[in-house]
Amino acid sequence: MKWVFKLRTVSSNTGLHTCSYQPVFIIGAPRTGSTIIYQALTNAYRFAYIDNVACTWCHNLSLGLWLSNKKYGDKPHNNFKAEHGDTRKFGGHAPSECGQFWYRWLPKHRHFIDHNEVTSKMVKEIREEVFRASSYLKRPLLFKNLNAGQRLRLIHEVFPKAKFIFVRRDPRFVTRSILKARRKIGTQDGQWWSVMPPNVEELRMLPEGEMCAAQVYFLEQQIEKDLTLFPKENIQEVHYQNLDENLVNLLGEWCGVTARGKGEIPKFQHDDLRSLKPSELEELNSLVEKYPFKKELFLEGNIPKAL
Repeated sequence: MKWVFKLRTVSSNTGLHTCSYQPVFIIGAPRTGSTIIYQALTNAYRFAYIDNVACTWCHNLSLGLWLSNKKYGDKPHNNFKAEHGDTRKFGGHAPSECGQFWYRWLPKHRHFIDHNEVTSKMVKEIREEVFRASSYLKRPLLFKNLNAGQRLRLIHEVFPKAKFIFVRRDPRFVTRSILKARRKIGTQDGQWWSVMPPNVEELRMLPEGEMCAAQVYFLEQQIEKDLTLFPKENIQEVHYQNLDENLVNLLGEWCGVTARGKGEIPKFQHDDLRSLKPSELEELNSLVEKYPFKKELFLEGNIPKAL
């Protein structure tokens, strides 16, 4: 069966830059709402995506997606649960981040990939894997693996026409959520958790709270810088406070994907400064004010609407 799917490989000389189904990437810092928007979009719209069944076959993506399609067809997954992005406990059809797919070409010990690390072999193989799967399913692949935000220089070489959904959130609530996640899983001071910006080793030396705020700032700074490689019309920046059913529908339409029958959209939670104790708010303000975050990201600011 693997041999049969290898025969479907798109030629390196035809169709690679003109494929009708360009991939879409959800990017951002951790704890910004990227998982729930990924789950909502894949449930309500007919994106191709790597579920937990397909991820098991990540060394032959077309085969994995074919097996998933044979098992589930076009049924919605109706799963809006995850443990820090991990959905393996919630069923084979639940959307997966599937980092294993990317680790076939990329290192595990760091996430930022610079121009000089991109090889023609890497570009060719990733492009063929993704376009072969998209061509089979006749729809774009939606990826949510936040490491991709630090790999935009590679992605530009592979998919210069890709689209991006950049999810943002009030930096105080992102920092707070990262701190809570670290404590929940027992991450020690100085030990890194989740996506690594280029200056990760420098940030490890900071006190824990400041390290978390710096993590958010430098991840987003790198994303902002590298998104300039792509056409502006291929980028949508969305804010956690604006996540709702209408935004999901607008994003699905922007990606050119049709609605999935009986695909539910979850109820989204939003941040509220009143939920913070004055002492906690003061501490979070002191952590994030060390970095020049954009004013419009904060709840007190004029948060722009997407689309």
